[in-house]
Amino acid sequence: MLNNIYVPVAGALAQERALESIANNLANVNTVGFKGDTVAFSLLHPEPNKSYPDTMPPANFKEDMSSVYPLRGNEMNMVGVAAVERDFTQGPAINTQNAHDVMLQGDGFLTVQTPEGTRYSRAGDLSMTNDGVLSSKMGDPIMGEKGLIYVRSTDFKINPQGEIFMDGQLVDKLKIVQFDNKKELEKVGNNYYNFGGDEKSIKPATACRVEQGFLEGSNVNAIKSMTSMIVAHRSYEAYQKAVSNYDKMMEKSSNAIGEVRA
Repeated sequence: MLNNIYVPVAGALAQERALESIANNLANVNTVGFKGDTVAFSLLHPEPNKSYPDTMPPANFKEDMSSVYPLRGNEMNMVGVAAVERDFTQGPAINTQNAHDVMLQGDGFLTVQTPEGTRYSRAGDLSMTNDGVLSSKMGDPIMGEKGLIYVRSTDFKINPQGEIFMDGQLVDKLKIVQFDNKKELEKVGNNYYNFGGDEKSIKPATACRVEQGFLEGSNVNAIKSMTSMIVAHRSYEAYQKAVSNYDKMMEKSSNAIGEVRA
C-alpha cells in the first residue's frame, strides 16, 4: 500500500506543472508577440527489474545492507511530464499606426543584442535610444544586416522585406532569422528567446513578411486557457484527495497493528 501512494503523487505533480504553464499563459495574454506553452504528459511504464546505482545504506555505514534492501525501479504505471511544448502559431494583428511598431508575418524572429548575448524575439514594439539606435522595448539594440540600425529621424519606412529607408535612402535591413528546430529555443525572460542549438541551423527568414504600423498580439486564447485551468485544478484536487485517503488508510493500519489485545 505504501507504494500505491506514489501514483496520485506523480499525477498531482504533473498537474501542478500544467497549472504553472497555464497561469503564465494567462499572465501574458496581452503581451506583444508572446507564444503560449502547453505541457505534454507521458506514461511512465513499470521498471521492476531496474537497479539504481546509488548505494543503500550510505557509504558511511559499516554494514552492507544492500542484499537486505535491494534497490529496484518503479513497479507500477505513473504519469510524468514529457515536455513543455511551445505554440508558435501566428498571433492576431493589431493596427497601431505607429512607425516604431512592426509585425512579423510568417516564420521569423528579430535578432536582439543584449548584455547576455544574442537573443531572438517576436515582439515588434520597438523604440529608439538617445543615440538614434533602433532598439527593443527593453532598450537592447535590434540588429540589422550591417550591425546596429541608426534611425535618427522618426520619419522612416520599413518595407515588407524588412528594408529600412530614411529620407528615401536605404539605411539597413532587419536581421530576421529562422530556425530548423524551434524546440531548441528557450524563453529567458523579457519576451526573449535563447537558441541553444547549432548556430549553423540559424538561417535568414525567407518566408517572413514585415508589416510596419502593426503589432502581433499574444496567441494565447484566454477562454480556452481558463477552461484548461479549471480542468487541471479539479484533477489536482482529485489526486490530492487520493493521497489523503491513502495517508488515512496507512495511519489506521499502523494504529490497528500496534494495538495489544488482552
